[in-house]
This record gives sequence, C-alpha cells and structure tokens, in this order.
Amino acid sequence: MTRETSALDLSRWIRDGDCGAIAQAFQGRHPADAARLLAELTPQEVARYVELAGPSESLTVFEFVPFELQKESIQHLSRDARVGIISLMSPDDRVDLVEELDEAFRDRLLSRLMQAEKQNILNLMTYPEDSAGAHMTTDYAMLRSGATIRDALDQLRLQAPKKETIYYVYVVDQGRHLIGFLSLRDLIMAPSDKLVGEVMRRKVISVHVHEDIEDVAKEMTHYDFLAMPVVDGEERLVGIITYDDIFDVMEEEATEDMYRLANLDTEEKISSPLHRSVKLRAPWLMINICTAILVAYSVHMFSSTIEQFVALAALMPIVAMLGGNAGNQSLTVVVRALALGEITDQSNWRVMLKELGVGASNGLICGLVIGGVSFLWYGNLWLALILWIAMIGNLLLAGFCGALVPITLRKLKLDPALGSSIFVTTATDVGGFIIFLGLATLLLRFLVG
Repeated sequence: MTRETSALDLSRWIRDGDCGAIAQAFQGRHPADAARLLAELTPQEVARYVELAGPSESLTVFEFVPFELQKESIQHLSRDARVGIISLMSPDDRVDLVEELDEAFRDRLLSRLMQAEKQNILNLMTYPEDSAGAHMTTDYAMLRSGATIRDALDQLRLQAPKKETIYYVYVVDQGRHLIGFLSLRDLIMAPSDKLVGEVMRRKVISVHVHEDIEDVAKEMTHYDFLAMPVVDGEERLVGIITYDDIFDVMEEEATEDMYRLANLDTEEKISSPLHRSVKLRAPWLMINICTAILVAYSVHMFSSTIEQFVALAALMPIVAMLGGNAGNQSLTVVVRALALGEITDQSNWRVMLKELGVGASNGLICGLVIGGVSFLWYGNLWLALILWIAMIGNLLLAGFCGALVPITLRKLKLDPALGSSIFVTTATDVGGFIIFLGLATLLLRFLVG
C-alpha cells in the first residue's frame, strides 16, 4: 500500500473491479498493514475484495481483518469464495469464525466443505469455550522416533507449507501418543544419520484438552513457549496452542477485567448500536442507583449535625473521594495478582494485612495534609482532628475492602473483577460518611464551641 493510498481509493478500485490497482497498492506491504486499510471499508466491499483477489491470494490479508468485520464479510461472499477461504484458514481461526455464524448459515456452509474439514470443525466446536481444546489448532508438525534426521528434515519440508508453525516438531508413536519433541534448531544442529528418538527431548510439558485456557496462558508465559502441545486423556496428541492465540486470550481477559472493573458488559464494542449499548449499561446503572441511595441515606442520618456545623458538608466528599480512590488502587492490584495467579489461598490473609498497612499509612499522610488544610481554612483544631481520624479509618476500610471483595468473589468461583468496584466504592462512601459524620456528631459540642 503506497502512502497516498486511502480507503476511498481502495473502495473505488474494488467497486470498479480494478485488480491491478489493488494488487499494486498492496504490493510489498505486510498483510497487517493492508488489513488496516480494509478495516475502513464496508463488509460488502471486503467481500468484493476477496472475490476479486481470490481466496488463496486474499487470505493472508483477510486473516488480519478485525474479527467482527470478518464475520459480517463472510456472509456477503459467493458460495465458492466462502467455502474456499474457510477451507484455507487455520483450523482454530476457522472454528472461531464458523461458531459466530447463525445456525442456518453455518449449516449451509458446513454442507459444502470436504468431509475431513467439516469433521475437524465439528470436533473443535465440541470443546468448552474456555478450554484448551477450543483454542488449539490441529495443524502441527509431527515425526516418528525411528526416522533419521535427514529423513525428518525432508518430511518437515513437505509438512511446512500446511502447518501453522514448525518451530516445534512433536514426536509420536504409532498410537499418536506424545513421546517427545524437537525444536527446529535441534533438527538443524543434529547429525543427519542420527535417529529422531536419539536427539528428541523426552520430558514434554503439555496441557490437557479440557484445561482452562487462562491456566494454559500462565504455563506458556512461565515456560516462555512459542507453542504448547495439547493431549487427551490417553496422552494422545490432538493439537497445539500457539503463542499468537494465547496473546489473543490474554488480550481478551485483560479487556474483560477492564470492562468488569468499570461495570460494563464485555459484549459491548465501540461499534455497538446505541440501543444495544444502552441495554448493556443500564442494568449496572440501576445497581448504582441502589448503592447511591444507600450512600445518600447514610448522609441523611446526620442531617441535623450538618445543619449545626455546615463546614462538614464541604469536607465530607473529600473523605469519601480519597477512600474510593484508595479502594480502587487496592482493588486493581489484587485483581491483577489474582488474574496472574500470584495470590494463593494460603497468602490471602497476608495480602489483606498488607493492604490494611498501606491504607493506614496513606491515611496518616493524607489525614495530616487535609487536616492541616482544614485548620488553615476554618481555624478549628477539633475539625482537623476529626478529619484526620476519619481519613485514617476510611483508608483502612478501603484497603481491606479492596482486597477482601475480589478474594471473596474468587472463593465463590466468580470473576474477581465482577462488580468489585461497585462494592468497594459503596463501602468507602458509606464508611467514610459514617466515620466522619459520626465522629462529628459525638464531638459536636467541641466543634460548635
């Protein structure tokens, strides 16, 4: 794609069927860069591009097109083009796309695929969405232990064009049981007359086909693997998970946690229609209304105190706001640690004690600062003292709740990020107001005097 090429240019060439101009625009450019330009077009135009370039030529670019656009574009392709591009895609990408199609459209598509491809898709679709099997590809390089290194390299040359990666080559026996593996470096460096079984690494780290994909991601990151073999209950090799798939999983999980901490539904996208965004956000806002009423009621209980010393109304939001921020700091650190597996059941109490310590320390510091400011502002030492104590108490509560809420949710087998911010913010708002206004009520005669 030349620098001058724009989405409008590409749209016009596709509309006019100018294959030469399209090919020249994409020549010498990485498919990801070409896909970025295609992403600005409509699904009909992307489908037209696939028709013009042909499935085999367009696939390298099409695979980099955003998934939602792929899903919409595939439905505008002719039958032959649709079957062609689906057949050429890697098994894991193919299954992800087919699963998202409506049932009637999916059945029509599957009926036109070759039996082996159709069966492969149906097999992969049987695995739970969050399992290793649902994210694996069946395109992996495989060797027998009795082959010489010379023969193994010849076999690998034949397998390479059809495999997703050949950096790791897996060794299986006659029953396809995983017995070893070699890296491409191992094969290249080994003497050509040696047997694969003599140079392969026998200690193979693998995952079960039903293992949770988040656990697989942690293992691959821990061992710094580019691919992870997947085995069934009888230790037969059934697929591999590549690092690019794990990267996608990690990105999805990070997005999911970010959305849930913000009390958003993970199905919402920036391109979602207005009515759908409203539908997805409104339930959480209704929950927020309930918590806001609780916070308002906690203030209402001390309305007579506020009437007698109006300065409290100006200062109480500071206690609640700092408590909310401190709670979210603690919450973010703990949710991240839980997601990365850094917190075990045995270390839960240490985490909470540490967050209590952080809360107390920050409360002392922030309380001294805001207490000093209030003394200079109002010239009331009792008010400064109450504010200081309230700040310590609320930041202690913030640290405790910021750790307790996600840990409790995990104990209940729920996502630690799910609604955590609502609970923590409510606790610090209500707690902050009760501590601050409660102390002011007890010491009101000193404040007024």
